[in-house]
This record gives sequence, C-alpha cells and structure tokens, in this order.
Amino acid sequence: MKKVLFATTALVATAGVASADIALSGVAQMGIQGGSGNATTQFVQDIDVTFTMSGTADNGLTFGAAIDLDENAAGVGTDDAGVAIFISGDFGTLTMGDTDGALDWAMTEVNVAGGSINDDETTHRGFSGNAWLDGHYDGQILRYDYSFGDFAVAISVEQDDNTTVQGIAFNIPNALGSNNAVDADPVWGLGARYRGMFAGGSFGVGIGYQFTNDGLDNDGGATNGVSVTGLSANVALDSGFSAAVNYSMVEIDGANNDGTHFGIGVGYTFDAITVGANYGSFDWDTGAFDGDNNGYGLAAVYDFGGGLTAHLGYGWSETTAVNNSAAGQAAAVLGSASTWSLGLSMSF
Repeated sequence: MKKVLFATTALVATAGVASADIALSGVAQMGIQGGSGNATTQFVQDIDVTFTMSGTADNGLTFGAAIDLDENAAGVGTDDAGVAIFISGDFGTLTMGDTDGALDWAMTEVNVAGGSINDDETTHRGFSGNAWLDGHYDGQILRYDYSFGDFAVAISVEQDDNTTVQGIAFNIPNALGSNNAVDADPVWGLGARYRGMFAGGSFGVGIGYQFTNDGLDNDGGATNGVSVTGLSANVALDSGFSAAVNYSMVEIDGANNDGTHFGIGVGYTFDAITVGANYGSFDWDTGAFDGDNNGYGLAAVYDFGGGLTAHLGYGWSETTAVNNSAAGQAAAVLGSASTWSLGLSMSF
C-alpha cells in the first residue's frame, strides 16, 4: 500500500469556508545502467517527490495544484516546470502550467506496460511521447477539457514567452537566441478521445491536432508554420493483455520537410510480473532537420508488494538516414546504439 502523508487546513474566503487536502508522495530508485557506444556502466539512483493539493469550494467547484520537485529542479529555461494548477466544475476542467497539450492529452502512448529505472523502453530513437510542439516556448500550457459520457474534447494554447524559442520539440533546430523583437504566434491544440467498455475489457481511441505559424522564429524573423495530426487506439483485456498503436503526420512549411511517426506496443501482466514491448519509427523527408530513426524497447517488472518493485529495461535504436540534420542542433549519426538498466523502485 502506498504511504501518503496527509495534512488538512482551512481556507477562508469571502464566500465562505472551503477545506483542502495536501498529499505528499514520492518514488526512489536504485540500480545499475549501461549500454553500447559511449554509454558507461554505472550505478544510478533517483528520488522524486510530488506535492498534491486539492479542495472543494462551497459552490461545488473543485480545485487543486501539484508540483513535481524532480521536474521543477530540472526545468532550466522554463517557467514553473513541474507545476500544474486546475479548477473543475460542470463547465469542464481548466488546467494551467506544466501539463499536456490537447494533442498529447488525446493520444495514448505505446509503452502500455512495465517500466525501467532508466526509461530505456521510452528513450530509444523510435519512441514518441506524443508531446508534439509541447514546450516549444516556455512549457506553460493552458488547456480546457470537457467530458460527456465516454467522450471528451480539449483545446490548448502555449504562448510565446518573448525570451527564447526552444525549437527542440521535434526536428526544428534551436534558434539559440532572443526573440524579444518578434511576437511569435502561439501553439494551438485540439483533441478528442473516446473511452469504452466491452465484455472482457476496455478500449480507447484518440485524435489530436496541434499547430503554430512560428515553428522556428529567431532574431532574423525566419518562420516555419508547423502542424501535427495524431491518431491512437488502445485496448486492455481483463486477462492482463494490453496493446496500443499511434500514428502522427507532421507538416512543415517548405519543401521536403515533412515526416511521419508510427508506434506500436503490447504488454501482459500475470501474477506479480508485468512485461511490455514497443516499437516505433520516424520517417522524415530529405530536407528535415532530423534523421530517420527507429527502435524498440523492452521492460519487465516484478512486484514485491508494499510499493517495492524490481525493474529490467532494454532499448535499441537505429538511425538509417541523416537527411538535413546537420542544419539542426546536432547532425544525426548513422548506426545503432542500445541502453539497459536493472534496479529497484520504491513508491511511498
């Protein structure tokens, strides 16, 4: 059972009194990791602490916030990384901060089961977390979502922060400069998803669209419009089997810049053991700023109970074409590489 520390306080407002809960949870990991090429076999340890606050107003509105201290500490160059705040009611839910854009919100990732202490199954070159264009500016996203029955829709926006365009959400090179003189267009997102049940399991489908007119924007005023359309489907059976597939299409202004991504994953849980595998590939035009990549990830978990689990992970990656990657942040290198990890994870 997860151990959670709760504290209760009272918030006094002009309309009356509301109560709020504050929860503290965390994860600690220890083990060993390594891989081919320049990867060094070494010990690895990590700890992540999350504060979650929630409450209910007298009129029935629910509200809350969460801060992931691990992401917040690592969020150099972003505003309030690891922080998200929401308010929810009959009108839907409004979330602001380090949260998913509508495209990522709608789609399902293909790492459907298992996990490793070094995220080997999700860091290979063929994997996509579906966060297309999220974090293109400062990472602060405003998303509104509304659900009715098993169907839900969302719209999101991420504004230009007028400091530095990150430009590393996918294959767009980093401008590495201030855009104070340019007001770049925001990143807009739309998403819809459906979750249903059937005898013996459940399923889901999702579709999303995200775009900006300023995919690359720097002091010189150079711009590239970018749009991404994504589709996903997943299924989970009561028998312990699960699977997911997703497909994304990227369109970038200019000739020979477009690309696609395909991913598929399966998982199975039996007794205390969970195993998962996924495969993905990126296929870009010759003018794109990234190479053609593919890869697969494997993960296995043994649950000792009480929040203690053992993890084994492996990831393999391959670059088959460099395209125009030399014009981006770093030139792609043909060839393959792999990573692996073994260790324990402790949930509190």
